[in-house]
Amino acid sequence: MDTLAAPIPDPNSLDLLWGAGLIGIIIGLVIYLAVLALMLWIGYLIIKAAVRNGLREHTLWLESRRGPLR
Repeated sequence: MDTLAAPIPDPNSLDLLWGAGLIGIIIGLVIYLAVLALMLWIGYLIIKAAVRNGLREHTLWLESRRGPLR
């Protein structure tokens, strides 16, 4: 009998799969939260640009009606 050989893992043991599954769940959760944060940030930037452009157009429209604002 060879004592230096690595033990053969028991195919009925779920310890290795449970550890891999837990790591997969954590990585998946981090990626999900990162994508969600990125979508919210991009949405914020789009809304911010739209409001800025709308205020600029409105200011130009007001100035065209009654002269420069104070």
